[in-house]
Formats: sequence, structure tokens, C-alpha cells
Amino acid sequence: MKITRTCEECGVPLGIARNLNWNANGTITQEGDPRHRLIFFESDNLDRLWERLSEILGVTTEHIWEVVIDSKSRATRAFLHRTLPWGVSLLAHFIGYRSMISTIESQGLVMGYGKITVGGQYPRRGRPDRVTVYIEDPYSLPFFCGDFKGAAEVLEKRWAAITWQALDSRRHQVDVTVHDDRLEEESFILKEEIAGKPGDMVFKSCSTCGTPLEMKEFSWDLEAGIIRDNRSGRRLSFFGTAGMLAVFEELAHEMGERVIDAIIDVERENALEALSVEEARSGYEGLRFLAAIRGLGLITSLEVGEDRLLLRMSNPSLPSYIIGLALAVFELVTGRRGRHAWSIEPDGDLVVEISG
Repeated sequence: MKITRTCEECGVPLGIARNLNWNANGTITQEGDPRHRLIFFESDNLDRLWERLSEILGVTTEHIWEVVIDSKSRATRAFLHRTLPWGVSLLAHFIGYRSMISTIESQGLVMGYGKITVGGQYPRRGRPDRVTVYIEDPYSLPFFCGDFKGAAEVLEKRWAAITWQALDSRRHQVDVTVHDDRLEEESFILKEEIAGKPGDMVFKSCSTCGTPLEMKEFSWDLEAGIIRDNRSGRRLSFFGTAGMLAVFEELAHEMGERVIDAIIDVERENALEALSVEEARSGYEGLRFLAAIRGLGLITSLEVGEDRLLLRMSNPSLPSYIIGLALAVFELVTGRRGRHAWSIEPDGDLVVEISG
């Protein structure tokens, strides 16, 4: 199966239809690996998030990027370590990285990561010291750098360093240099739990490929690796929640709980730009479906009044994102800035209260 082929009925790439599952509990997961959870979200917000966090937290963008790259590489190592066939690393040493990266290129096109092309490796055969790729229109440059770094570390079982440079406004060169120091087994482990609560979300599915029919509202440019919402024109991509959570946890460990408040505030700003008033006012059923099709989790109760919003969600993907979204919904519906309180209940549900 060529993963960039598209379904004749709905236009979704077969690499999406065959490899991702939209589940009744509000999650999107990798086929065969329920621990690998993804969300389908506006990707232009990612690099804006890193930039705004540097401003709010008073640290350099370079430092935020370092944390993003290192955290994302840990998540990528864990995912690839448990999913790549054992012989892939050995094969890479014999045939070089070009054929390996061609798979990454195709995957990037269907997931919305941008156009990835291999530059080369040195030496050309066997164990490389350096590998170069080019990325055009990346969904998030530091996220891509983290993915590339983590992939090299899994294949080589050695630490790697990453550098990048802009070639023009759209195209970047990314180089990974592999070190001699070997990675210990614990470097490939990241705590990831399966979203355990069942749900009752039902999607109308394409009769040919099985993906939710709602995905017809998005278009894939498979030459550029860009997915857009046909209604808003906004760019989206599929990206793993483990990488995002690892970034947030590392920043919070370093700078305290103010990081979570900063993430909530930035996501509120992003959601105010992305959401329409009609979407915000679509009520329980509309917002429940919108959250589930994006893999954010399953809304189980929602009350929206003139001065209060109360939300409960099972299997929440990124709680700080969801709180920011709730703040934006309240503001769009009432025209007033809200104050938030939230908790994670013993059963894992996220409860959010917004008051005016």
C-alpha cells in the first residue's frame, strides 16, 4: 500500500485511513499501539506557542526550543523503540539512511508535517557520523528536529546532537550528528498510559476507507505535506500527545506551575482566533463532536450560561489546551473574559469551571 494514495470516495490518504483509529472514547490512536495517542490540531499554533511562552516566562526562545527538541526526541525514541521491527536498525547500516528516510518523507506528507527530503549521510554506508535532511514548510521546526533526533537515536542506540539553519523563509536544513556514547535502555522508556475510560461517540464513516466522514472537510496537499481546513483555511497536522506532555512537564519542572497558566493563556489566545462564534455556540453535541474528531477527549457534560461554563471530559489529551479552549468558548459565547478553576478527578476526568 502506498500511504500517499487517497481514498476515491472521501480523499483521505490511505496512510491515515489504515494507520489511525478514531475511537468512541474521544481519542485518536495509532493502529496496533493504543499507547500512541494523537491529536488533529492547528499546527501553526505550535511555533506561536513556543514564542509566546518565551515572552510570558521571560526566557529565550532558544532555551524553549532546546526543551522542546529534547522532550520531543524522548517521546519519539519511546514510540519508535516499541514499534520499529528489530531488524530496521541493522538494515539501515547496510543500505544507508536514504531508503529509511523515504518512509519518513511519505509519513510526513500524510500527517501534515511538511515536505521532507534526504540530503545525505556521511559516510555513505554503514554507521553514519552525520545525516542531513531538508524540511520545507515544517509543521513545527523544533518538533521536527526532536522527531529526527529521536529517530536517529533509536536506529543507532547512541546519543545524537541536532543543528538547523534556515535556507529561506520556508526551507530548512537539519543535521543530526551521532555521538559515540551509547544510550541506556531506560532512555527508550517514557510513561504513556492507555486512555482507559470507554465512550459512546459514534462517527459516520466513509464506506470505502472507514475514516470519519467529517475528514472530507479537510484537504491534503500531498506535494507539500500540508493539511488545511476547507472552511477556515487553517493548517492542521496529526501530532502525538506524549511529546507535548513531555515538553510541558519539563518546563513545569524547571520553572514551576506558572508554566501551566502560561500554556492555558496562550491556548485561549489561539482558540479565540481559530474558533468561530457558531462553533462556540454549537452546544453540548457540537462541541462534543468537535473535541472527539480532534482526539482531545470525550465531553461527558457541558453547561454554558451567561456567567458560568462547567465542563467535564473523560480521557483528556492535553488538559492545559482544553482549559484554554473552554476559556475561549466562554468568551465567544458571553463576550466576557472568564476566570478558570480546574481539577483532575480520581477517575481521570478533567473538570473545568469558567466564571465571568
